[in-house]
Amino acid sequence: MWQVIRRNPFAAFLALILHLALLAWLIFGIEWQAATPPSKPQVETVQARVVDAEKIKAEVEKLRAAEAKKEAEKEAVRQREEKRLAELKRRQAEEKQRLADLEKKRKAKEKAAAKRRAEEKQRKDREARRLAELKQQKAELEKKRRAEKKRLAKAEKKRKAEEARRRAEEKKRKQAQAEARKRAEAKRKAEAEARARAQQKAREDALQAQIAAEQDARERNRYVAAIKQQIENNWLRPPSAGANLRCTLRVRLIPGGDVIAVSVIDSSGNAAFDRSVETAVRKAAPLPVPSGGLFESFRDLKLVFDPGK
Repeated sequence: MWQVIRRNPFAAFLALILHLALLAWLIFGIEWQAATPPSKPQVETVQARVVDAEKIKAEVEKLRAAEAKKEAEKEAVRQREEKRLAELKRRQAEEKQRLADLEKKRKAKEKAAAKRRAEEKQRKDREARRLAELKQQKAELEKKRRAEKKRLAKAEKKRKAEEARRRAEEKKRKQAQAEARKRAEAKRKAEAEARARAQQKAREDALQAQIAAEQDARERNRYVAAIKQQIENNWLRPPSAGANLRCTLRVRLIPGGDVIAVSVIDSSGNAAFDRSVETAVRKAAPLPVPSGGLFESFRDLKLVFDPGK
């Protein structure tokens, strides 16, 4: 309220005068009506008062409307001013931001330029170091090339000497191989002849052994037949023994034909027959046996006793 009065004191003063006048009219007009006798009809007097009050009210409303209009215009002006100030502040802020961005870009450009200068300096330094290194490498390569040339010449000389030595050794080796082949061939021939002689001798020995074995077999069979015949000559058939009986004996002999043991290893099934055969073997001792090496096959002799065969 006080802000409105300070902004428009004249309008406030005019409004105060109108309110005081209306208050005075209300107070004194009522008293005047009560004291003054009616000179005119009451209706007309009331109508006049109503008209005056309506005029005053209309005037007051008019004043109020004008005041409201002024207030609205002031408010619109104030809002436009505030909007203008806000726009001005926004533009100032944008300008400040634009200047800050420009400053930032300027600093970035200066920084980039400084960086480029530093990088260029570093590149030049690297290039200088690279050229120096290349120069040093070239000198080292030249030194190595000369050393390599010298080494290759020395190696070539050594290679030629090694080649001459190798050829001499190869010639010597070939001569040794030729001599070794001759000796091997002579040895092979000698061994082949020895093997042939050995094989011939082996065949002859085998033939002799076969002949001797056959002779020994015939001799053994002859002695075995004589032993069987001598046992059978000393054998007495038991009364209980039937025909077609046979048994297998194991006879242990010593040189000269004496019997040291006799046993039946395959019975005939007739105990009396088996005992009679054992008795006949002991009675027939000494049995006819060969002497010398052939006797070994008679030391532990297996016989099949089958009378009549």
